[in-house]
Amino acid sequence: MDPANKTALELLEQLRTERAELETLIRGLEKRLGVVPKNGEGESAQSATPRVTVSLDSIPVGFFHNLSQAAAAEKLLRMNEGHPLTSNEIMDAFRKSGMDVSGKNALTILYNALKRSPRFERVAGKAWGLAEWYPQSRKKKEPAEEESSEDES
Repeated sequence: MDPANKTALELLEQLRTERAELETLIRGLEKRLGVVPKNGEGESAQSATPRVTVSLDSIPVGFFHNLSQAAAAEKLLRMNEGHPLTSNEIMDAFRKSGMDVSGKNALTILYNALKRSPRFERVAGKAWGLAEWYPQSRKKKEPAEEESSEDES
């Protein structure tokens, strides 16, 4: 075997070993930071685009600054894609961020804001998710609107 090829093979093996070690370190750091590869852990790091998830315990102060309750809830749900949250969990996240949600009717106000918005879907009677996560559950307002427009013509 050519000495140059032997050196290249040794270098290749060394880089493969380092890659395995680096991937292990990267997965550990991603786990600690709450960054999850989009395509799953089993795929290469090059094809995976990381996305940040925010746990309810790690909401920073000012996270929902100048947002309405509906907009803040949407931001929170988008950060935890596919994971519906209860009204109480959403309210706790608001409080941890320093959002002013005081008052005896705060939970009712949040519930009504989410219920009135077409962006949210009530899931299993307990939690809220984004309506786009449940396209089969969308309220069927279009056919009713089409019928009324046909009646007018």
